[in-house]
Amino acid sequence: MTQRRWPALALGVWCLSSSAVAAQAASTTLPPPPRVSIITMGPGGPVWERFGHNMIRVTDSVAGTDIAYNFGIFDFHQKNFYWNFLQGRPMYALDPWPAQSAISLYLRNGRSVEEQVLALSPEQARSLAQNLARNAQPDERMYRYDYYRDNCSTRVRDALNVVLAGTLDHDLSRVPTTSTYRSHSAELTAYNPGWYFGLMVLLGPATDRPLSAWEESFIPGDLAHWLSTVRVVSAAGDSIPLVLAESSLPARDVQAPLSFAELFALWLALGVVVGLLLAWTGQRVAAGRGRGGFVLLGGLWSLLSGFAGLIMVYLCAFTDHVVAYRNENILQASILGLALFVVMAAWARRGGPAPQSVRMLSMTIAVLSIVGLILQVLPWFSQVNGVALAFFVPANLGMAYGASRAAPPRAATATAPTGAPPSRP
Repeated sequence: MTQRRWPALALGVWCLSSSAVAAQAASTTLPPPPRVSIITMGPGGPVWERFGHNMIRVTDSVAGTDIAYNFGIFDFHQKNFYWNFLQGRPMYALDPWPAQSAISLYLRNGRSVEEQVLALSPEQARSLAQNLARNAQPDERMYRYDYYRDNCSTRVRDALNVVLAGTLDHDLSRVPTTSTYRSHSAELTAYNPGWYFGLMVLLGPATDRPLSAWEESFIPGDLAHWLSTVRVVSAAGDSIPLVLAESSLPARDVQAPLSFAELFALWLALGVVVGLLLAWTGQRVAAGRGRGGFVLLGGLWSLLSGFAGLIMVYLCAFTDHVVAYRNENILQASILGLALFVVMAAWARRGGPAPQSVRMLSMTIAVLSIVGLILQVLPWFSQVNGVALAFFVPANLGMAYGASRAAPPRAATATAPTGAPPSRP
């Protein structure tokens, strides 16, 4: 080696050693990334807690913080809250909570708590922590809530999807499921026959489409399940599970739901009982044994079913509740019931024989109900509304029979025996 090459060699060695020292210094001075996990709470008691809940937990050992970011905050005292809720435009917010306090709160309420530690890279963990902190600022924390498509769980899913460069969307959108928005709603409200029936009546056919795993993640428990199936690429280039570790604490005093067969049988039995009572009281009017029972029961039935129909019309025509659009149950709980109620109320006040409009309106409502039943066999109508049909069809038929007996056609009235006893009030 010539003497000229010594300076160049020394300069090269010095540059390499300087780079190594700088890299080592950078690696030793860079603070450790935050630890990120998903906290999933099981269903609670009130109906708004039945779908469960989740939060993103960010534990920063350097800053000494342990924050649970909660996307499910709403305020009953918020301006126009009830009106916005009715219109399908409720506003929710992201709120940072002390993580340990949040977990303790749900455990005290008897909720199950599951935690999944995620295998995020240092850059991904820091980016997620920064995004959440920025999103929690007063000018960015509010968002328009949708119970199925933009809720506390989908916000958690989407926040993870951003830092994972679309991995969740790419993987989970390709996984089909047999579940629908309706089936999840039915499953999670089956403990309460009233809430179950109300949702099944008000939800339209848009909730009967099979969901992908990405869409099914609107349920916190299902998001937790699907996260455990996702794999990501580690810093070494290996494929590893997204969920590094899991821990869970069980729920206390879990209420057992009814089976769908039990719920169907319950509402079918109620529909048959209502129909038989309406038919029987209408028959009593025809036999001259008084009209009070039929007026009371028929008026109450027409009011309640007509009001239910009015709610469905309102949801379809004047709100943003897209899951209630094109609801076939409008044929079962007909808005014509309100007109029938007015006629029944006028008859109760005026007395005398039953007006023909009682029979005509009742028969029209019954025909519409039968049409709704027939639609189920046609391929263009796929709404799952068996429990609504089981209740409304026999009740509407009973009302029609009772009204036809209480207010027979004029020809039949004219040929009735002159010695028939008058109807007593």
